[in-house]
Amino acid sequence: MQPDLIFSMGPNAFVLLPARLVQVMRRFTVGEEGRAEAGGILIGSQRGDHIEISNCTTPLRRDVRKPYLFDRKDRGHQLAAMSAWTRSLGKRTFVGEWHTHPEDDPVPSGIDRATWRDITMKNTAASVFIIFGRKTLWAGIGQAGSVTAMKVVS
Repeated sequence: MQPDLIFSMGPNAFVLLPARLVQVMRRFTVGEEGRAEAGGILIGSQRGDHIEISNCTTPLRRDVRKPYLFDRKDRGHQLAAMSAWTRSLGKRTFVGEWHTHPEDDPVPSGIDRATWRDITMKNTAASVFIIFGRKTLWAGIGQAGSVTAMKVVS
């Protein structure tokens, strides 16, 4: 099994993405699942300057999946975040979103950046954004309308 991924958000600030979640998301980049973009939300917690991702949603029935578009339409994603918040007594909630691109090395599109800008303008906490490609992934951290690429440190 591959190791957990740790991304640097800046000096002494990190995002932890467990290997088990990487496996869940990567399965949407290959075979029949890889023919259309897929995605969901990231659920986790802020731990001081760090973000620990503990769960994610995957495409649901009402979501739109096309070769070059994923649109989260199903309310189940929001319900998953609210359920995590309730079960954890306010410790776990929405910390970002992920989706796939049908390319080896993904790069955020103009639509991705516009969507992320909207999300980061509504949320006071930093949000994590991950795009899985067939070979690599792209990860960014966003706050106050701006998203900056993060580097993997492990």
